[in-house]
Amino acid sequence: MATIGQARPAQPASGVRTPIFILGIALALGAFLLMFTFGLIFAGRIQTGGTTAVIVASQPIDPRTPITADMLTVSAIPNNAVPPRAFLRIADLTGYFAVVSIYKGEPITANIVSTNPDLIGPSSSTAYLPIPPGYVAMTVPTGEQQGVAGFIAQGDYIDVIATVNTGQFSATSPRTVTLTVFRDVYVIRVGPQSVVPRQGQPQGVSSSLTVLLTLCDAQYLDWLLTNATLKYALPSYKDYRPAPTGPDPNCPSTASPALIGPTEVQARWNFARP
Repeated sequence: MATIGQARPAQPASGVRTPIFILGIALALGAFLLMFTFGLIFAGRIQTGGTTAVIVASQPIDPRTPITADMLTVSAIPNNAVPPRAFLRIADLTGYFAVVSIYKGEPITANIVSTNPDLIGPSSSTAYLPIPPGYVAMTVPTGEQQGVAGFIAQGDYIDVIATVNTGQFSATSPRTVTLTVFRDVYVIRVGPQSVVPRQGQPQGVSSSLTVLLTLCDAQYLDWLLTNATLKYALPSYKDYRPAPTGPDPNCPSTASPALIGPTEVQARWNFARP
């Protein structure tokens, strides 16, 4: 029987296939090392590289206090530490109030400030009144007609209006006159001491307000409470000024206030003017 010859396929030499295989492994390993190196570089940049200038408190800020430029400063912090909704410009905080206590160095974010003081929630009470050096706290009576129907709240500023008879100062042509005697009096408490937080909450009509004054002004106010009829006016919160933080140079805390009577009251406000 004749045998049919069939050509066998050529077998590649093993010496040619081995270098190609090694080259493929080397390329794959090189690509892996390259991507791994890039990953380390980008991760390092995200974790340690770059800062952002954000607005932080330059001093402690009490709740309901209007935010002013002198309370703020710019601080550069790492990009990965920038809190959400942080403020980046001081001008953007115009018209804002502190919702809670803000600590010195704390970044100002949208969840701790508000443009509407009525939205400010209660804060934890403290064991002492926040009276700055050189000032005293004084409680004055109030009511629905006298105290803006109970809308005066802790942290508000009020104006005090006095109605007096000029006969107390001069016997000539006695008459009843009205004058605004104090502006921007800071209210630090409404009503008597209570463990229930009322700040920013509906509180109704109270019988008293505790306000912040120098001792000199407190004596004048006490005289007016006895000898005049007082009412309180509540200005727009957009007109509020920062609460005092230091002594009034016109009434040093180490000096004893003078005796207050009709002569001193007339000299200060001139109720009996022609």
